[in-house]
Amino acid sequence: VRSNEVSYRMKYLTCMAAIGGFLFGYDTGVISGAMPPLRRAFDLSTKQQELVVSSTILAAFLSSLLGGSLNNTFGRRLCILFSAAVFTIGSLILAFAWDYGSLIFGRVVVGVGIGIASLTTPMYVAEIATPSMRGTLVTINGLLICFGQFSAGMVDGLFDQFFKDGGWRFMLGLAAVPSIIMFIGFLSLPESPRWLVMAGKSGAALDVLRTFRDTDREAQDEMVEIMDGLATDASIDDEDIDDMSGSNLSIEMSGNDRLTTRGRKSCASSLTRVVDMLRDSTTRRALFLGCGMMLLQQLSGINTVMYYAASIYEMSEFKDNRC
Repeated sequence: VRSNEVSYRMKYLTCMAAIGGFLFGYDTGVISGAMPPLRRAFDLSTKQQELVVSSTILAAFLSSLLGGSLNNTFGRRLCILFSAAVFTIGSLILAFAWDYGSLIFGRVVVGVGIGIASLTTPMYVAEIATPSMRGTLVTINGLLICFGQFSAGMVDGLFDQFFKDGGWRFMLGLAAVPSIIMFIGFLSLPESPRWLVMAGKSGAALDVLRTFRDTDREAQDEMVEIMDGLATDASIDDEDIDDMSGSNLSIEMSGNDRLTTRGRKSCASSLTRVVDMLRDSTTRRALFLGCGMMLLQQLSGINTVMYYAASIYEMSEFKDNRC
């Protein structure tokens, strides 16, 4: 019975977290179909169209840079709630945009939500999922990005067909629906156990692990792994690790509040960890491979197609009876 409950909770968590990936994909795809009617509605120049697209990307880039600090300070769950609320507000601003300035403002607000969510949701899922399911569940988040792009294309076509030049408001505003669902869904989800340990709330972290693991033993073993990882990052003495992983784990961990400052210290040592990765041949190869794949993806020019496909087709004078 407990196994079934754990499976349900994990599926629910995955669905809620994956909405973050869906929103990222939806925004990437929806602007392509919305651009032609936007151009006509606001008489946009080429540079203004470019700013409509790039303002969201720039805002997402900047907010993702701040996302790490926000996550370490306020926690994964609160950051996800914040990103969902921001995305909802941005989508509604876009739906009711009255001029070019409000359009850009809405795009920037949406970008802030995307930047934080795209960083936080995979991290949250990875930290709360079982080790055996971690890769699969994080991959689902990536798949939802593609599904979001596909859905955006369908929405663009539907509203362009029935609402013509006024359809862009529905295209851009409809994104508020999944972001509201995401916000409501995360109200009932717990904080990441890793962050709770970093914040000195080890008892609460164990309670979360017990909720998402089949047995207490699994929860306790993973608790030790989390503490061991944080202890290594923060260079905690071996004696402290022994204290943490005693026979009954000392699970309520009143003495482990010392992890608070040390955990935060480990958060501030990101640069040191990157240097360590570069020194190790195994992690260096994986790092270069991952970064190289992302670089090649961008250099392929696929973003131009995703953001301007509808405009390109329109400029090519494709007609419905020729597609």
